[in-house]
Amino acid sequence: MQAQTPVTIDCSPNSLAQLNTGQPSAANPAIDGRWRFQYLQAYAGSSPVNWGSFGDAAIVTNRNANWTSTPANSSAAQWIGLNAWGSQPYIDGANYGNIDALFQVEFNLDPSVSLGSFQPSMTYSADNSVVDIFINGQSQLARGAGTWGLPQAGTTNQFNYNGFGSYRWLSIAMASPDWQAGANTITVYVKSGNPAMGFAAAISGANACVANDAPSAVPAVSGQPEVGQTLTGTYSYADTETDPEDSSSAGTRYQWVRSANASLTQAAQGTVLQSGSTLGAAATVAYTTQAADDKAYLYYCVTPVAVRGTLVGPEVCSAAFGPIKTATPPQPVAAKAVPTLGIWGLLGLSGLMAGWGMARSRRRAQR
Repeated sequence: MQAQTPVTIDCSPNSLAQLNTGQPSAANPAIDGRWRFQYLQAYAGSSPVNWGSFGDAAIVTNRNANWTSTPANSSAAQWIGLNAWGSQPYIDGANYGNIDALFQVEFNLDPSVSLGSFQPSMTYSADNSVVDIFINGQSQLARGAGTWGLPQAGTTNQFNYNGFGSYRWLSIAMASPDWQAGANTITVYVKSGNPAMGFAAAISGANACVANDAPSAVPAVSGQPEVGQTLTGTYSYADTETDPEDSSSAGTRYQWVRSANASLTQAAQGTVLQSGSTLGAAATVAYTTQAADDKAYLYYCVTPVAVRGTLVGPEVCSAAFGPIKTATPPQPVAAKAVPTLGIWGLLGLSGLMAGWGMARSRRRAQR
């Protein structure tokens, strides 16, 4: 068996043409250099746990006369199968009859491609029909991908459907939650009736990625609006296509901004006090207020950056925080004066004390 070499796919025009069926291997022109093949006994089940090992897929050079030339009459793809004639395997001199065939291609997804917007188009034909397509081992029929035209024959007998005839091809946009960073596989599950078996697919032309939304951020400031206090800047990160945030030192950026204006939409409208990388939404950025911030408003402005897709989102500033005040130190409480008696008060008090003493002496004498 010859080892197929995975290619790297990005969103540039015609990048996916590298995955068309029937591209000869440099080492053996009779073998497809990208796609692999295996067949199963009929009704073996479509679960990957029932699959065996993939071998070489042969380029069909002597195709069945009933087969359309190539999918949608494209000259960029050829039929592939078990052998150059597109025939079924034989056992004891006879065809298997109704069997299942699997065609698989592996490729690498460029890191710049957004998984949420990646939906390569594929136009295909099959003998007899395609019943399912697996993305990284996950059934797209089970995902409810009915818009993919699966199964190709609908409710018709899949083993007796001429999915190989003119105008029987299908064109699908493979938008799937199962694409992943790095290595990916597309596996096409074909039902084949006696005596021929084959598959052809053109994956070329239009850009493989739909429009991708930029990431967004919602920043906020917390703390006490006083000079000398440490404030904390935080934000939430979001991306429509779930492209992860770039939390490296070259990723999402922040700026602390001061302004006399209680309404500010971008950092350039104020005075930048501090700036740098946020190191991701899970981190926080502190700023200690200064005397120059007194009576002004502070803002935490964030420019979100994703690791793929549309990388840089719009800068967003928090709501105005402040105005900042200079704290008034607590004043000591003045001691209250002890009340004093004037001269007449003292004379009166002396007489009162003398009278009280005489009365006490009389009571003692009477005893």
